[in-house]
Amino acid sequence: MKTLVNVLIIVTGLLLTIKNAALAEIELSFRFNDAGQKEMRAALDKFEQMNPGIKVELQRIAWGSAREQFLREAAVGEGPDVVHIAQVWTRSMGDAGALYDMNELIEEHGIGEGWGDFISADLASQDDGKIHAIPWTVDTFAMVYRKDILEKAGITEFPTTWEGLHEASVQIKEKTGAVGWAIPSGSGPTNSIWFFLNFYWWSNGWSLVDRKADGSYYINITPEQIAEGLDYYKSYLDKGINPQSMLNVTNWGAQELIEGMVRGDYSIISTPENVLVQIESAFKERYPDKSNPFASTIHPKSSVTFVGGRQLGINVNTEHAEAAFKLIKYLTDEPVYTDHYAGMWPAQKTLIKQLPQVASHKGYKDQLILARSWGPYSTGPIPIPTMWNWVGRGAGSVFIGEKTSIEVANEIYENIKKEL
Repeated sequence: MKTLVNVLIIVTGLLLTIKNAALAEIELSFRFNDAGQKEMRAALDKFEQMNPGIKVELQRIAWGSAREQFLREAAVGEGPDVVHIAQVWTRSMGDAGALYDMNELIEEHGIGEGWGDFISADLASQDDGKIHAIPWTVDTFAMVYRKDILEKAGITEFPTTWEGLHEASVQIKEKTGAVGWAIPSGSGPTNSIWFFLNFYWWSNGWSLVDRKADGSYYINITPEQIAEGLDYYKSYLDKGINPQSMLNVTNWGAQELIEGMVRGDYSIISTPENVLVQIESAFKERYPDKSNPFASTIHPKSSVTFVGGRQLGINVNTEHAEAAFKLIKYLTDEPVYTDHYAGMWPAQKTLIKQLPQVASHKGYKDQLILARSWGPYSTGPIPIPTMWNWVGRGAGSVFIGEKTSIEVANEIYENIKKEL
């Protein structure tokens, strides 16, 4: 009898061990690169409450290091379960074998209002139909400015031409001492000057890579036109209306820019909407009795910007693909955008229509109407990061006087021509 009791105790213990193992928490890691760590942690806390069997570790990394770091980790079987990536990285990261194929997960569990509701879905999938990421947010750059400083400088309307913006920056400097357009001009791996140069080129109808009706790719810009854009931005540095310190700033959302706008040292920047959210929040906290002096508008010459954005991918090495996809579904639901991730447009057309617009952010909606997809840049044979690097390094050489604009323009042109 005693032996039977002992056996029952052992069996019961084994069953409890098995049951506890089955109920053990799944531990996911989510690497999030944007600002708003506190708000995103709150969103993940709510997800954990809704899914008591899953815990999520929030990891942080700078955008400048994010791509290469994840590729290195994925290559050796490491890295976060869910990764936050720029939409222009997805194809190349998928080609590198770093991202999980989500087709079966989408087919089984669905996503949002359906795959066709997502903007930039073409950048989340390969030509063979494999889906390597879910579009999370879309955005574009708009001009953000301080109404009070422009008024003090005697500027009643925001400039509508590139030349007018340059002249306004001179006027602001002369009459107020503040910087007009503060342009991050550094040449690091994820430099901002790449975007500003393309805005200038696109607004003139030029493009580094374009596509013909027969599907072939070609260069739709001359070396002289490339050089014109380089010269335009160099003139801000040469005339002292963009500080030399901006040569050390690469990121469009750098703290130097945010703080400069809050203090009033800078009066104009070009940046995504989430940065304006940070600026307004910091201003309100520091000056609670002052009215919001910020506004946003489109770039000069009815400038064409890009539909940018973020996507969420699953590490090919994850041991918890189902749980990771459940997290992604949660992060792409409306409450996350309204309660935790304000300042970014959802990548779903249905949700964009539902979300309200803050008055000072009107320029972003206007600019999105003019924005274009990266299109041939992203589907063509040259990876965007490669062109981004060529342009950034070349611009840096021009800005410090190491090379002339036409020398760099010819180098960029020949590099693209060779690859095409």
